[in-house]
Amino acid sequence: MKISILGSGSGGNSTYIESEKGKILVDAGFSCKKIEERLNFIERELNDINGILITHEHIDHIQGAGIISRKYNIPIYITPESFKAGESKLGKINPENLRFIKDKFIINDSLLVKPFDVMHDAQRTVGYRIESQSGKVIAISTDIGYVNNIVRENFKAADVMIIESNYDYNMLMNCNYPWDLKARVKGRNGHLSNNEAAKFIKEMYNENLKKVYLAHISKDSNNPDIVKDTIAQELRANKINLDYELAKQDVATKLFEI
Repeated sequence: MKISILGSGSGGNSTYIESEKGKILVDAGFSCKKIEERLNFIERELNDINGILITHEHIDHIQGAGIISRKYNIPIYITPESFKAGESKLGKINPENLRFIKDKFIINDSLLVKPFDVMHDAQRTVGYRIESQSGKVIAISTDIGYVNNIVRENFKAADVMIIESNYDYNMLMNCNYPWDLKARVKGRNGHLSNNEAAKFIKEMYNENLKKVYLAHISKDSNNPDIVKDTIAQELRANKINLDYELAKQDVATKLFEI
């Protein structure tokens, strides 16, 4: 399997994942043009995508999904709840390309996708556990306010983790957000802090884990250096040697192979 975070943050989110036979996007929160450009950066094309998996209906996760589906005839996998809430943003989707998520499913006889519910302030939000035929596992949840046992179970024994590290608590409390927004961000249906992400990584660490991507880093209530320091301190304290990378808003990460 290979993976690239095409971009992550409040301005848009999308992740590219491929196996030998299957190529997918998890979310398409940028314009079609931007996603084309990000894929070109890693020498891939939208023509080859077999499906777009939607985590939830917020605009920074679905902005380009409808246009891409229409232009390239690509199926969209989405929960009925998220589709109903985001239908106006998606526009008209060919019925053959609208795949409602009810349980686990397989894409292109290659990728086994297991959706799981997470806590976030959308109509419904899911994360994904994606398994290749060779047994490699990528677990992803970029908008999540609280790690419960369902999340832990689906991140278990993953080869790659993509988890949000949205805010630093002190920066959040001192930024210019109104109080109700601060409360939403740090609430159980909001986002994960750096400290919460670090503890979750430590908890999920196993001999299979090759890489962790820290996603959805806030530009107003976080700082990349603070993210790095927080993660590094947790790993050092627990004598864990692990490759991790911060996903950026404006540039795709290089393809990583597992």
